[in-house]
Amino acid sequence: MATPMALACLSLLLAAIGVAAVEGIDCRSIGLRVTEVYMDAPIKDIVWLEGQVVFALTTKRTLYRSSDDGRKFTNVMSMLQDSDTAEPPFHDGVDAMYPSDADSKRLFLQGGGKTHWVTYDRGESFLRRRAHMPLGGVKMHKTQADYMLASRMSEKCYSRAKAGECDQDLYVSYDFGTSFRRAVRRVSQYDWGPSENTVIYSAYSARG
Repeated sequence: MATPMALACLSLLLAAIGVAAVEGIDCRSIGLRVTEVYMDAPIKDIVWLEGQVVFALTTKRTLYRSSDDGRKFTNVMSMLQDSDTAEPPFHDGVDAMYPSDADSKRLFLQGGGKTHWVTYDRGESFLRRRAHMPLGGVKMHKTQADYMLASRMSEKCYSRAKAGECDQDLYVSYDFGTSFRRAVRRVSQYDWGPSENTVIYSAYSARG
């Protein structure tokens, strides 16, 4: 079982503080490796893939990749085609990362606009996915690597000037985000069900 000091050091590492001693905690004294890593902003999320590959996403929507278990990180935004071409009310960069439970080499990157990206090889290369819609969230299938659920936010969610209500529709993809088709309108919660091809969701009707 991990000691309280080890857990504290792990918390520091996950927060990407990257210092040897903070508030009296000396991580090196208990044999943990500490590496200083400098990024453009605080870390929002971290994803580990097989083969010592680590992805870090900052609050400025910048994606970094490490191939040596976090010792060194490289900014990989230049590998994401059209990651800096979003137009208002959307924004550039990466909003979220979704690793695949079914294939440990895959990662889906949700963009801040209508363009998203995938990797099949742990970030050695990336492919652009033009979904032509912003995504509110993604659910990867547990056993089918190509299956995805995604919510699409209505235009009202991004602009007060738009008519209608702020709601989201549920879309499904069977080709790892290459194409999406709408499955259910006005959902609030959704996820893959216990069987391979079932989906559990809650939806609501618009007021008349």
